[in-house]
Amino acid sequence: MKKESLADKMARKAFDKPDVRKSWDVHMRAFGPILEPAFANNLQARIHLTAALNHITNKNLAQALIKLKALQKAVANEADKAALLFCFGLYSEMAGSQEQMLAYYTYANQCGHRFYLPYLKVAKFYLGARMCREAEEHFHKAIDCFTATGLSDADRIILGSVYTNLASCLTMEHRYDEAEAALENSRTLCPDAPGRAAAEAVLYAIRGEADRVEACLAILKTQGEEVCAAVKKNTDGILAGTDPMFFEVSVDEEKIAAFWQWFARYEGEMKALLDREKYDEGLTPVAKQLLSAFPFLEEIPNVGLGKNDRGYVVELKDYYAVAIAAAYEKLLAACPEDIKDRWQFVIAH
Repeated sequence: MKKESLADKMARKAFDKPDVRKSWDVHMRAFGPILEPAFANNLQARIHLTAALNHITNKNLAQALIKLKALQKAVANEADKAALLFCFGLYSEMAGSQEQMLAYYTYANQCGHRFYLPYLKVAKFYLGARMCREAEEHFHKAIDCFTATGLSDADRIILGSVYTNLASCLTMEHRYDEAEAALENSRTLCPDAPGRAAAEAVLYAIRGEADRVEACLAILKTQGEEVCAAVKKNTDGILAGTDPMFFEVSVDEEKIAAFWQWFARYEGEMKALLDREKYDEGLTPVAKQLLSAFPFLEEIPNVGLGKNDRGYVVELKDYYAVAIAAAYEKLLAACPEDIKDRWQFVIAH
C-alpha cells in the first residue's frame, strides 16, 4: 500500500473540515452518480471541485471559472473528465449561455457516465429546438441511468417527468401509441407528476377526446393560468384541425411561384457566398423567403446545407410538422427544371 505523503495528509485534513465535508455531501446528494467516481484519489482536486460548485450555486461565476480551469490539469481519467465537463455545463447554464451549456453536457455525455441530469438537459434543449430524434435518444439515455428496482421516491418523480417529456417528443414525431405507453410509464412511476396533464391534453386532442382535454386543462389551471392558457391554445387548434404541427394548411400557389422567381435571381449570389463558406449569410435570405411564401411558419425556418459530388444540397427542415412537410413538397414539385439541374433540395426533420 502506497504511503500517504505529506501533501496527501494535508489534503485529507482540509477535506475533512466540517464546512468542506458538508458542502461535498450536499453536492453528492444532488450530483452523486457523476461526482462519486471523480478524482477518487485526489482530495485536493475534490476540494477545488467543491469550491467551484459552491461558487456556481452562489452565482460567483468568475471565481467558479477560475476553480474549474485550475482543475483541468488534474484530470486523469474519463470519470474525472465527465465530472469537470458537467460542472462547466452547470457554470454555462448559470451564466445563461445555452450553446456552451449544450456543448459541455454533450462532451460529458460522451464519457459514458451514469448520471441522468446532463442527458436530460441535452434532451430538453433538443426538444425545445424540435430536434426530436436527438431529444428522444437523450431521454432514453437519461432513463437508462436508473435501475428497474430499488427506485427511491425522488427517483420515481424524476423518471415520471422524463417519461412525460419523452411522450411529448414522441407525440411531435406522430408516434402516438408509443407516446401513450410513455405516459402510462409516467403514471405508474408517479401518479401525481406535475406537468403530465399538458402532454396528456395534446394527445387527447389529437384523438378528438374533447372531454378528456378539458379534464387535463382543469388540472393545469390549478398549476398556473399561463401554462393552462398556452396548452389550451394548442389543443384548441388541434381539435379544430388547424394546428400546423398535425394538419395541412392551405398555401398560396402564387407565393410558391414568386419564391422560385426570387431564387433564380438570387442563386448566383448565394453560390458565391457558399463557395466562400459564408453559409449563414448565404442561407438566411432563403429562410426569409420561405417565411414570405408560407406565413403560417410564423418565424424564420431552419435551412440546412450539405454537399455531395453533384454540388450543394439545401435541406428544408420540417420539424416533423405535417403542414410544413406538405408545403415544402408543393414547393419542390414546382421547382423549375433548370434550377433542379444546379441545386438539390431535400426535406429533412
